[in-house]
Amino acid sequence: MMRAPLRVVLPLGLALALLLIGGISFFGTLQREQARILEQGRADCLSAAAHLARMAEQGLGSARGLVEADLAHTVTDRRARVVLVLDDAGRVVSAHRYAWRGQPVAQALPGFPWERAREFTRQRLPVLQVHADGNRLEAFHPFELPATPTELRSSRRGLVYVEFDLAQVRAQARLLAFRDRAPDLVGLALLLVLLGLFLLRQVSQPLQRLATAAQRFGAGEHEIRVPEAGVEEIRQLAHHFNQMAEAVAQAQARLAQSEQRLAITLQSIGDALIATDAKQRIALMNPVAETLTGWSLEEARGRPIGEIFVIENALTGRPQESPVERVLAEGTVVGLANHTVLIDRNGNRCHIADSAAPIRGPEGRVEGVVLVFRDVSEEYRLRRQLADSEKHFRTLADAGQALIWTSGVDGQCDYFNRVWLEFTGRSLKQERGMGWTAGVHPDDLPRVLEIYRRAFDARQPFRTEYRLRHHSGEYRWIVNQGSPRYDSEGVFLGYVGHCLDITDSKRAEAEIERLAYHDALTGLPNRALLRDRLTQALASARRTGRAGALLFVDLDQFKRINDVYGHELGDALLQEVARRLVLHVRQEDTVARLGGDEFVILLPNLAVNVQDAAALALSVADKVRVALEQPIPIGENHYVSNASIGITLFPKNHESIDDLMREADIAMYRAKESGRNAVAYFETTMQEAVSRRYALEQALREAVNHQAFELFLQSQVDAQGRPIAAEALVRWRHPQEGLIPPASFIPVAEESGLIVPIGEWVLAEACRLIARLNAAGRSLRIAVNMSPRQFHQPNLVRKVQDILAASGADPAYLVLEITENLLVEHTSEAVARMTELATLGLRFSIDDFGTGYSSLAYLKRLPVSELKIDKSFVKDLPQDLNDVALVETILAMASHLGFEVVAEGVETAAQFEFLRHLGCERFQGYHFHRPEPLTTWLARLAP
Repeated sequence: MMRAPLRVVLPLGLALALLLIGGISFFGTLQREQARILEQGRADCLSAAAHLARMAEQGLGSARGLVEADLAHTVTDRRARVVLVLDDAGRVVSAHRYAWRGQPVAQALPGFPWERAREFTRQRLPVLQVHADGNRLEAFHPFELPATPTELRSSRRGLVYVEFDLAQVRAQARLLAFRDRAPDLVGLALLLVLLGLFLLRQVSQPLQRLATAAQRFGAGEHEIRVPEAGVEEIRQLAHHFNQMAEAVAQAQARLAQSEQRLAITLQSIGDALIATDAKQRIALMNPVAETLTGWSLEEARGRPIGEIFVIENALTGRPQESPVERVLAEGTVVGLANHTVLIDRNGNRCHIADSAAPIRGPEGRVEGVVLVFRDVSEEYRLRRQLADSEKHFRTLADAGQALIWTSGVDGQCDYFNRVWLEFTGRSLKQERGMGWTAGVHPDDLPRVLEIYRRAFDARQPFRTEYRLRHHSGEYRWIVNQGSPRYDSEGVFLGYVGHCLDITDSKRAEAEIERLAYHDALTGLPNRALLRDRLTQALASARRTGRAGALLFVDLDQFKRINDVYGHELGDALLQEVARRLVLHVRQEDTVARLGGDEFVILLPNLAVNVQDAAALALSVADKVRVALEQPIPIGENHYVSNASIGITLFPKNHESIDDLMREADIAMYRAKESGRNAVAYFETTMQEAVSRRYALEQALREAVNHQAFELFLQSQVDAQGRPIAAEALVRWRHPQEGLIPPASFIPVAEESGLIVPIGEWVLAEACRLIARLNAAGRSLRIAVNMSPRQFHQPNLVRKVQDILAASGADPAYLVLEITENLLVEHTSEAVARMTELATLGLRFSIDDFGTGYSSLAYLKRLPVSELKIDKSFVKDLPQDLNDVALVETILAMASHLGFEVVAEGVETAAQFEFLRHLGCERFQGYHFHRPEPLTTWLARLAP
């Protein structure tokens, strides 16, 4: 093998050595300077961030100006590109740009890695990051934000962000390096020039012919050949050139055939393909790549890959590093990062996915890069829709009040929404799988798991209620509804469910149930629950033969306490009565409140015979009565409320619970009739009396409907015995029993409310009589008794006006008699009602005066013109000295107050003479006239 002459090798070797040494020295110096710049930048960037964090932590709340000054000083460093101070919410507190302050960092600096920064903040350690190009440095330094007025120490952390750009500094370093090495480069250039001249003379000219041939060969004249002549070296070179030309011709033929096959292959590939040489210049593109880039192969061939293949990050909008450069540098296969967008020649954008691989020569050296990519815009759109859908689902799941969960095909729960986690106070990691069962009440867990297992095996929806532990530690009731879920092809994916907190509903249901069967005021069982228990007790008594008792308890004079002291005190008294009743019975007994002041005590299973049961029931009734006799302290006062108690025993024949309730009620009324604060047993005669009273009430209703009443009058006379007035009285003429006296039917009328229409009939008849007497020139005052129930009718005044207008009676001759007790029990109302009626012109008389407790102060205020001395004070005159004193007092008081006085019940001449002697001027009684029918009274009145 021939070697080159020494005159050629030596100068060429020296030139190459000098070039190599100079280059190594230059690049070594430049590399060290670049490393120093990077290290110094890292230290300065981290130091600046730490200093600003320390100043922000100490002075952000109190010395903000110092923080701003330090930040401004940091920005003077030409390497500083971005300087930010952020609060815990990612809002810019201070920045090198004033316009950024107060803005979210994502708005002020798009692409800022806030989530990564928050993670650094939670770690509480400074972090320095160097970008791949080595020019961009980022320092993250957390600091403690100032405490709020309600905090002893702040729990919030802010962040200082400093970004350095070393590109300018590095460029300046390179410039200085070139400047420092310029003399060496000039010397080296001169040396190379000398070597070039030498080679031109000694080598180039002999080879010129070969070069020309090679140039023409390179231009496509592959048929050209070089004469094999000249010196040995040139001859050998010409010989080898001719061999090469022949081989190239053969290879080109094979290459043309291969390229044809390759073109067919590339056009059939669905992905885009670009091939470059080692200098990143386009060598090959298939039609798909031409479509996606907007460049044809003819236009793109030989151009840099960066000009044809333009990519950027879809999220940040920043240019993205070309994978071709990395492949050439690393020699490995490289894939594009996610969110890569290709921008074609016309500015159109599409998402792509690609990979780049090295093209290696026979010796394994990288000779180029093949880049394969495809349009994934549709896939990206679908992924984004999927992500948006999932985000939408999670937003909906977290926005409501439902606790939402999902499970996989294995039955293990894999998702719980924020509402569930906030409810339980546990993390998603703790709840996943079967971790959620730790919060289920132990009593409910087996049932819940069994329901879930059966539903899961059958792929059926389910609904169940159970108690789940709240983060407060309380177990709360929830309703859990789950349904199987499937994909679009019907493949089972698991279950999805939602739960609602129904604790309040459960409590409301319990309260509704309690109120449905218990009295709201006392908490005792109400009528419905009493009837249920009485039904059971009666059935048990008939089955076992053991007798029981039913006690009806009614408070005496409770209405007066309620009216005088108000309903609030009355309610308190009823609550204390309920407590005392419960205290004196057995646990198996029932104390119920029917309403108002009525209570019922059920005593089941007392004894095996009625006699022993009756004795035990009486014992309980006496204890209850004595307990209720004791004063009841309410506030600073004590109140007494006795009770009348009726007792009935069971079982008896075929009586129903309604019969028992009625019997106990009748017995209670018998106790009241016997003087109140007493105990009475039910007897059959009581039922007969009740039946008679009921029949009387029904007949009385018929009488009211048919106005089967007659007006009787009893005259009132003066001291000479001359009629000066009369009292209108009512009599009922029964179709079978004849004339019924008032004592027999007035109490029934009072209790049933029929006294109101009866009183209105009497008033109307009396007014017609007044008008008749006035027309006949015999005007007399007619007195009409008004019952308390009639007096309290809200439309009383209008009724009286209508009756007066219809009859044409002069109201000056109408006297309304009211009882003294009516004034005592309803004083304020009575004063107002009487004053309103007095404006019509009529007069008022107080009947049975002296039997009540009326106040003299109220008598002065009332529009009363007349007092009627009760007959109980008259009947023993003049023998009873007490009656004498009372009558004298009444007459004296009436004289001072200007009242007229009528003495009722005068039946003897002695009574008449005595009363006249005391100064009484008006009299009424059997001594003068008995009550007479209207026609009889009118006939006797005629002259």
